[in-house]
Amino acid sequence: MDAYQAAKEEIRKAADITELIGQYVQLKKAGRNFLGLCPFHSEKTPSFTVSPAKQMFHCFGCKVGGDIFRFWMEYHKVSFPQAVRDLAEKYHIILPERKLTPAQKQIMDSKEILVKINESAVEYYHHMLLESAKGRAGREYLDRRSISSDVVGRFKIGFASADWDGLTRFFVKKHVDLDKAVQAGLLIAKKNGGYYDRFRGRIIFPIFDLRNRIVGLGGRVLDDTLPKYLNTPETPIFHKGELLYGLQAAYPTIRENGRVVIVEGYTDVLALHKHGFYEAVATLGTALTVDHIRHLKGYTNEAVVVFDSDTAGKGGAIKSLPLFQNEGLSARVMVLPEGDDPDSFTNTRGLDEFLIRLEKAVPLFDFYLDQKVAQIHQGVEGQVDFLKEILPVVSEINSSSHRALYTRRLAEKTGIAEAVVMTELESITSSHSRGQETDRLRMKISESKAKGLDDLHILNLIIHFPHTVGRLMDNDCRRLLSDPLIKEIFDLICETYKQAGRMVPEEVLENTGIDAVRERFREILLLPPYYSTEGVEQAVEEFIEKAHKVKLSESFRKAKDNLEESYQLLLLKRERLGLNRNRNGIFQEEV
Repeated sequence: MDAYQAAKEEIRKAADITELIGQYVQLKKAGRNFLGLCPFHSEKTPSFTVSPAKQMFHCFGCKVGGDIFRFWMEYHKVSFPQAVRDLAEKYHIILPERKLTPAQKQIMDSKEILVKINESAVEYYHHMLLESAKGRAGREYLDRRSISSDVVGRFKIGFASADWDGLTRFFVKKHVDLDKAVQAGLLIAKKNGGYYDRFRGRIIFPIFDLRNRIVGLGGRVLDDTLPKYLNTPETPIFHKGELLYGLQAAYPTIRENGRVVIVEGYTDVLALHKHGFYEAVATLGTALTVDHIRHLKGYTNEAVVVFDSDTAGKGGAIKSLPLFQNEGLSARVMVLPEGDDPDSFTNTRGLDEFLIRLEKAVPLFDFYLDQKVAQIHQGVEGQVDFLKEILPVVSEINSSSHRALYTRRLAEKTGIAEAVVMTELESITSSHSRGQETDRLRMKISESKAKGLDDLHILNLIIHFPHTVGRLMDNDCRRLLSDPLIKEIFDLICETYKQAGRMVPEEVLENTGIDAVRERFREILLLPPYYSTEGVEQAVEEFIEKAHKVKLSESFRKAKDNLEESYQLLLLKRERLGLNRNRNGIFQEEV
């Protein structure tokens, strides 16, 4: 084993996969394993499984799975070499240099360069705010917003002067590759040559990812100039539909308190932090996305969305309803008084008043319903349009008692007869239910078939009692298998056993190169043992006997096939010689 491989094994031993994944996904004990909602696809019923014993994870829904390195790669969207480096740093393990392929090195170097360029830009902007005469306007703005120096330092806030090339000149002095700075979204290339700064005359808010790296910047003007906010454009390391401002600082408190508060602006987050409220995050000037909510549900069971009182803010809350429902994250809405945002509200009325309003936040559905009822047009057509829009949303609620409750509220608020609402809702839910019932029935049928086959039982026996491999292999128990993927897994296990004289299922899995085989293998690895220790010997004997009977049956069938083939050849030969059978089946010459 080389030094790099040894360091990887050391990382595996130092890291507990349950603890690591538990930082990003809410996990609950389920027998030997832990279950949670998958962070890689939408689901309401947990199918994401983590096995502490096997130090692996697998989602039975989207089939993503593997070890700690695979989780880090998928969750943080990094390459395998980068995942190893990140985890080595996290667990304080010295990682020897390893020669990368040119493609791996190019990707890794390119992303690291962009992060370093962002860090260099933040250093410049932060110094400009604190030390430069040109930063005075920025300092005065932050003073007016009552953003403390402590918060400025913790979030590395900066200021971009009105100069067109302030950062460009700084980069030249620092020998930064200006084309890379363009790729990072910090500079813009002129058509006739040269570069100029993207951010000018703005407060600069560095945007961190969950690995605490600066992956982008947000800039806010000091007046009413448009655009009010300007973000780094999409880059290899910055995707604003996946990032939330302040999450890297907020998630420990979010996890501890079981609640996240989603606000609209950078300064809203900073104002709340200044007042000692640490569970707030903000979108980056965009609407909430599935990725935002999917990340948040890994830390908490409830979100409170704080919107401004204007129409746009209320509209944002309405649009986010299906996202919360689809991801199974409970959500409430808090609307502030006219003209207020969390920043101005906490600075004028204090945190206590904010917390009182926060506790009174209404469920998102109620807020949605009130908003939509207020917009109903007069007459029957308006009511019909309303039901067409809102009933599909209600139909997505799994609980029948909740659906009945919402139906009654709909009827009360709209004046539409409850029976009419219920009939329309049932017509929608029944179509959903038929599809779901069909899917469930298919799953039950395939599960019952799978459990009736020898495939899973033999593999389950080998995985939990590896000492049985030799006897099952020598007695040709492979002939009992019918599933091509399980045959492939069985062959891999036997090959490993032949070469090493031993078999560790997790090691076989790691060396499996075919995705479909790897997915099936992981699922079987996570199944509990079908046999007790006392029942192993009997199970082995039964499989051996069954394999022997199948072998005999195949031999008889083959012999019968051979005999029939010989008989047919004999008939053909006799006919060629001009012989025919008489009534008694005896061959005689034709007359």
